[in-house]
Amino acid sequence: MAELDLGTIRDRLLIQAETAGCCAVGVCNQEGLEGGPPSTDLTRQLPGARAAVVFAYPVDEEKLELYMGKIDHAPYQEDYIRSNNITQGLAGEMTNQLRKFGYEAEVVYAGNTPADGTRVDVMPQNERQRKAAELNPAKASDIMMGSIPVISQRHLAAAAGVGFFGMSGNILTTTHGAAVTLGAIVTDADLPPTPVLPPEANYCDECNWCGQVCPTSFMSRTDFTTVKMGEHDHHKYSTREHHMRCASHMMGMAGLSEDGKFSSWGPGRKPLPKQDEQLLPAIMEMGGDLSKRPEVPGGFYDAQRGSKTNIMCSACNLVCHPERKVRAKRLKMWRTGGVSVQHEDGRIETLPVEDARAFLDAMPPERRALYEDIESET
Repeated sequence: MAELDLGTIRDRLLIQAETAGCCAVGVCNQEGLEGGPPSTDLTRQLPGARAAVVFAYPVDEEKLELYMGKIDHAPYQEDYIRSNNITQGLAGEMTNQLRKFGYEAEVVYAGNTPADGTRVDVMPQNERQRKAAELNPAKASDIMMGSIPVISQRHLAAAAGVGFFGMSGNILTTTHGAAVTLGAIVTDADLPPTPVLPPEANYCDECNWCGQVCPTSFMSRTDFTTVKMGEHDHHKYSTREHHMRCASHMMGMAGLSEDGKFSSWGPGRKPLPKQDEQLLPAIMEMGGDLSKRPEVPGGFYDAQRGSKTNIMCSACNLVCHPERKVRAKRLKMWRTGGVSVQHEDGRIETLPVEDARAFLDAMPPERRALYEDIESET
């Protein structure tokens, strides 16, 4: 086989992703990521890395709306697992192709953080990363929780022109909003980068509906994060508060919104403390409750922990869509779809607020205590 130039190799990889069903694909390099947080230094994962190939695979929007409408939890979760398996499989095949071309490459896995078991030290390791950390300081809570990624797929996607930051901090694509699964690989092949999306392609009008579907105070209403990478200033997004506020709902430990009018799919009702320093004891208690509840059907298995996890939120990225009327529809579906309760067989069902209250009141006290605080009632 004749040796191919790097532009041809790049184009073939992009075609491979498009053919596999990806709605957006792109390439970024070290220069285009300069100025981003330490997690944009590609050499953190692969010594000598020069570029990253990034792609977005859309989730099934019909199943998404069953989920956002609180009609059926299972179809979207199954599709989410399927789309993740597709992106990881595609990333693995791309690394295989690059190795056949004579280059090194590695998959950037979602959730590549110490909390997910990575053994890589995510603290700054070189002068570039130290400067990046000064420009993009990490929160003490992120360091404590291990939520800092080795490589940030979101930042790679923005730098590669795959999408742009919305107010939620999620990546919005021009065709499917944030309802996508991201995939990425890093390589020492100096692939030519694709252009960043122009500002006029960004349809985020800062409606803050991503904040309105969030059941907890995860996205700041007053503080914003801005990122500059390479020559580009990227769209600001709401600064993220303590990640455990999000994780507690995503894992189903908590569920009810702070105003009590709607919930995520999690059936928990114990409120999260307002003060971050009080979060850990509360989360430990909620985690204990979760372990004693019936197992929710479905989910994905974590071989490292030896446990299953279910997706119980994600509303902040699923609400976003290029068309404002679709966003408005999803906002209404999520906020008026009722609140979640759990049956003894593990099934999750959403009911009107009053019916859910009656459902809980009918539980034996020892079972109800796994979902809400009843000590003050006794």
